[in-house]
Amino acid sequence: MAVGMSAAVLLTTACTLDGTNEESGSAPTLNIGFQFQPNSLDPAKINRAYAWYVNLAYDSLIYWAPDGSLQPRLATSWNYAGSDNRIFEMKLRPNVTFSDGSTLTADTVKANIDHFRAAGTVTSPFLAAVASVEVVDPSTVRLNLSKPNPELPRILTQHYLAGSVISGEALKNPEQLATMTAGAGAYVLDPSATVANDHYTYKPNPRYWDEANIHYDKVVIKVLPNQNTALSAMKTGQIDILQGVIDTAAAAKSAGFQVVYSPQVFQGLALADRGGEVLRPLGDVRVRQALNYAVDRVKITKGLFGEYGLPTEQIVLPGVDGYNDATVYPYDPQKAKQLLADAGYPAGFTLPVPTTSVNVKIAQAIADDLAAVGVRMEIKNSDNANNYFTDIASKKFPAYAINNGSETMYLKGPLLFLPEGAQFNPFRSSDGEISRLYDESATADASTRVEIDKKIVARLRDQAWFVPVSFVPVFFFARPTVAGVQSTPNLPTPCPNEWRPQP
Repeated sequence: MAVGMSAAVLLTTACTLDGTNEESGSAPTLNIGFQFQPNSLDPAKINRAYAWYVNLAYDSLIYWAPDGSLQPRLATSWNYAGSDNRIFEMKLRPNVTFSDGSTLTADTVKANIDHFRAAGTVTSPFLAAVASVEVVDPSTVRLNLSKPNPELPRILTQHYLAGSVISGEALKNPEQLATMTAGAGAYVLDPSATVANDHYTYKPNPRYWDEANIHYDKVVIKVLPNQNTALSAMKTGQIDILQGVIDTAAAAKSAGFQVVYSPQVFQGLALADRGGEVLRPLGDVRVRQALNYAVDRVKITKGLFGEYGLPTEQIVLPGVDGYNDATVYPYDPQKAKQLLADAGYPAGFTLPVPTTSVNVKIAQAIADDLAAVGVRMEIKNSDNANNYFTDIASKKFPAYAINNGSETMYLKGPLLFLPEGAQFNPFRSSDGEISRLYDESATADASTRVEIDKKIVARLRDQAWFVPVSFVPVFFFARPTVAGVQSTPNLPTPCPNEWRPQP
């Protein structure tokens, strides 16, 4: 991926600052800046971090609103049958037509869930417990689970993508979904106005069931790897909204833009090779604990993130289910050295770590602290995030820099710490106590689940599977002309379907 892009490349249309084309006088165009190109436009295969590219074109079964509520969308109602969270039913909205003219039926939803389960991507583990999908009648779908899953309503939202329903006709040839859209959402990709890896243009879906919620005549997502270039494009009116970074937040605020953020992502290291398969030292819990004692979280957080950062030694935020009050790893380099010596590594060792542009700085800061106790980090940075994910999955690296969002502990499981975890547990690490607690949580009532989640977080921390350092927000910058841009603790990542021109 190119590191920079000339601002002149963006000067392709004459636009006023409200997004209206001066030459044609047409209704507003929404121009979105995004740092990365999509790895695919198939909702089952796209990296969830790039969800905007599919949110525009694919409506979800259930909608996760900014206030945290789960609202009807393509499913008008849903419920668990029984008390053990193993049978889940949905009633579908009638008279929904996809952009290709086909209709929404229970058979369509069944085909979609089968497609997502078979995709083998980061979304697939969320549906691993689905043993079968029943078509009860043309508008009713039943999911039978091999084990309890209390979070299916969240999984089937636009945030986790598994509920982003694809046309049944398009699924007959799923390879085409990599470069086109076939959804029942507000917009449809316009291939004639799209250049892969540069800009993606969407036009209104004339068959959309909720026409009143189409707010723009055109939406364009422009791939802008360089954040300074992207902010300059906002200043000249060529970009209306941008997923930003902390380095440009002050400049965006001083330019009069909306700066929206909420604590969301923990950054640090994932000590992935917990069995010592490619790096023997990490197979010893004392070594993993030593790395946690060696890091000065307060110093790093203040130095990198200032007022926006929150030091952490846990993978969940304070106030979130699973959080433990006690501190286990105060900054103590002497204790770190002693633990390394006790484990047989008094001179330390070399720790190869892949990074990407969003977490390389924290990795460099961690490397400085680890060097002081004899552990030498070798950082391999990839500007292209897809290369970074490939490195993680390769099992060639014993650890990697991580930034992971705020999710319930049940949903963190398939991503981070269960043995069936795909992208973020490449060595398939397992721990009997963690798995037992996780299964117990799946059938517990809400209040009991809170206490079980605390035990899971405590076990992960005691076993030192991660070196969390800071919680940081993801930033979103928007021109004053755009309404509906929110980032809340209930849903830190806003959805483009919420955005509209200011009245």
